[in-house]
Amino acid sequence: MKTSYSRDQSDTSQGLPIIYPPQEDTFDELVSSEGSVRPHWQGLLNTFSGLGQAARRQAHETAARMLHDDGMTYLARQENQQPARPWQLDLFPLLISQTEWQQLEEGLIQRARLLNHILNDLYGPQQLIKNGILPPAVVHGNPQFLRPCHGIPVQGGTYLHFLAVDLARSPDGQWWILRDRTEAPTGAGFALENRMIVSRALPNVFTQTPVQHLSAFFQTFSEHFLQFAQRDDPLAVVLSPGPQNTTYFEHAYLARYLGYPVVEGSDLTMRDSRLFLKTVEGLKPVDLVLRRIYSDLCDPLELSTDSYAGVPGLMQAIRAGHVTMANALGSGLVDSEVLLSFLPGVCQYFFGEGLKIPSVATWWCGQPKERALVLERLDQLMIRRVLSTARTATPSRLSSFGPDLSQQSRDMLRQAITRRGHEFVGREIVSPSTAPFWSNQEELKPVPMTLRMYITASPHGYTVMPGGLTRVSVQSDPRGHWHEPGDFSKDTWMLWEGHENVPNIVPHAPQALHLRRGGQDLPSRTADNFFWFGRYLERAEGAIRVLRSLVERLSGASELGADPDTLHRLVSLLVVQEHLSQRRARRVLVGGAQAVERELRTILFDPDSPDGLAKILINVRLTADRVRERLSIDTWKILMELTNIPQEWRRTKGHSIDDTIRLLSRMIQHLAALNGMVMENMTRSYAWRFLEMGRRLERVRHLSKLVRHLTTRGTPEATGALNLLLELADSYITYRTRYKSEANLAAVLDLLLADETNPRSVIFQLVTFETHLEILPHDRSQATLTPAQQTTTRLCTDLRLADMVRLSDLNPKSGIRSHLERLIRQLEQGVKKLSDEVMHMYFSHSMPKRV
Repeated sequence: MKTSYSRDQSDTSQGLPIIYPPQEDTFDELVSSEGSVRPHWQGLLNTFSGLGQAARRQAHETAARMLHDDGMTYLARQENQQPARPWQLDLFPLLISQTEWQQLEEGLIQRARLLNHILNDLYGPQQLIKNGILPPAVVHGNPQFLRPCHGIPVQGGTYLHFLAVDLARSPDGQWWILRDRTEAPTGAGFALENRMIVSRALPNVFTQTPVQHLSAFFQTFSEHFLQFAQRDDPLAVVLSPGPQNTTYFEHAYLARYLGYPVVEGSDLTMRDSRLFLKTVEGLKPVDLVLRRIYSDLCDPLELSTDSYAGVPGLMQAIRAGHVTMANALGSGLVDSEVLLSFLPGVCQYFFGEGLKIPSVATWWCGQPKERALVLERLDQLMIRRVLSTARTATPSRLSSFGPDLSQQSRDMLRQAITRRGHEFVGREIVSPSTAPFWSNQEELKPVPMTLRMYITASPHGYTVMPGGLTRVSVQSDPRGHWHEPGDFSKDTWMLWEGHENVPNIVPHAPQALHLRRGGQDLPSRTADNFFWFGRYLERAEGAIRVLRSLVERLSGASELGADPDTLHRLVSLLVVQEHLSQRRARRVLVGGAQAVERELRTILFDPDSPDGLAKILINVRLTADRVRERLSIDTWKILMELTNIPQEWRRTKGHSIDDTIRLLSRMIQHLAALNGMVMENMTRSYAWRFLEMGRRLERVRHLSKLVRHLTTRGTPEATGALNLLLELADSYITYRTRYKSEANLAAVLDLLLADETNPRSVIFQLVTFETHLEILPHDRSQATLTPAQQTTTRLCTDLRLADMVRLSDLNPKSGIRSHLERLIRQLEQGVKKLSDEVMHMYFSHSMPKRV
């Protein structure tokens, strides 16, 4: 490993070559201006260097595997859009000394108190405006000042429950605050996951370094937030825009960590000035909302009328004091950079002291003197349009860097500032400090960095997270927006040399804990997603079994025959199962085995194929993404491996038919493992029952199509269709063990349709479905069965009364087994009816109909 940190190129450290040239006018986190390693870094550098190249490589691989297994992404995965961007993590952490941490902590607590004071004043008496501390235009001209929120009391005066601050160092080592994040601050979940990964990938390095832990910070937030509820058993939710949001991974991750359900606006409703969550058991009152959406999108009645993310009438519940928001609506007002230039005066006004951590120099162009200064230094400053209502504009469109502008662009910007100066601020361009980045070439090199730190309200004021999210701009512009391509993140270690390696958080008095079981507060949208998660999993298994049988016959590996008729049936089955279009099927059948092999590759691995296996696996992944906060880590890892198998295949070349068989068998093994996790690890809550119901219903659908296609015409005993059917239904061994003879149609139909001891039979699925229906909430005072129960009972009765010998009879005139055809048609219609009835009873208000 090369350590590239020294001014003296001839020096060595720990036997490693030092090759780094000096950088002028930049503060470096690791190396002082004299060229020596800063004292608080020396221990980490020695420990890290002493690992050896093999151990460091293994740590790198461990971290990469954990990031992959956890599905840690920044851009949400969306159908027919750009794929999720994997989160990039540099294992070498940023270190902050204990002395510097204490200074940062003190300054950030002051900052949080100050911003909270400002919000209390501006949404209350507005003394800052009356006394001339703030110009009225800074407040009333700011689109983030929500007039409907003015005068609404906030419990405990706490507007800010959770906030973040972006910091950078100037060349002299001074920390400067670049931006306050008070609206819906992001990144804390990513910082927590970074810590989890680094501590596991580098366990010895982590334990040998006196690092403060993060868990107490999140515990403090949750325990204090729950104190704002007016009931002993409050319901807190995470309000998210949904899986299409860029930081949905964090929403789900924090929700799982805190134990809050993730909901969207359509999952909530208002009744009598109270907020309720729509669950499968009915409406449940919501007491606390950790919102991840902008304030003005929360209520389309009183705030932004074009919002689809909020809850109509939510302001009524807030006025009545029935719900507490974190952060309070309108908190984005102090998020605006227009306030930065006024904060020193506001701090003196409230606290009688200056800012302990200054803001980067900023000038609001709504003031003549400041506007003139900005225009004079236009080629040296960053210009930001801060009072624009265009939220959809990208950060790059709202920011202009004077040194990068052409003369024409600079003149146009000058004219805009002259005409609408109140919309702009000018800001010093910060040259951030550099931090060590561990590259793949086994060397540390300096790259620009900025740091985001987090603060939470606590019973004793505010508490700072002893860590943070460090951004290093490896291949991106450090002046740009966070999380640009080319950005890496780092874990941030706040050192603590004392014996107790914990933050200064006062422990809470122990509280009585209400013991509970069940977990029945399942949002209807989540129930819907679990139902379809089960259906897509079963659909994937059915498709894979058909494809594997086809490939085995192409290779001659199957013991059940590889005749042209069987290939024809399998291709036709792919059409029936909607994995192959009629046009492509005709082309395949004309072209023979080679054409089948070509089409198979498309069906298996082409993500753009509308009827291929990749499409089904995408649906599995998309639906799993929507419920990932309720899935165990091991279950999620199996899902990730399953859905990524086609991608791994496409990245390699030269596959044989045998390779294809092994891949399909591997996918079936993953599905079996996933089913095992579901059966053995999931509590028997409503979530598990809806997932099971989806699987059972889809299995009936799949098996009914197999029976119809392979047995309702001709002589399936003579053609080998019955053996194929038993294979696809995973019942071949069961049949041979029971009958010890060649396949007989009546016996096969009995085994696959009406045998309640066969877990693969149709009636087994329907009986299991019926059991779940009985346990799910419904009006038990009614004397009649629910529509879904009636449908299930009718189908089970038809199967129990069915005469298998009669079903096997072939009509000599039509050449069709009409009784069997009629029964299968009833089953297929029953599946559709059951799906609609379950949706109507439990999901109808949550999501559009799916197929």
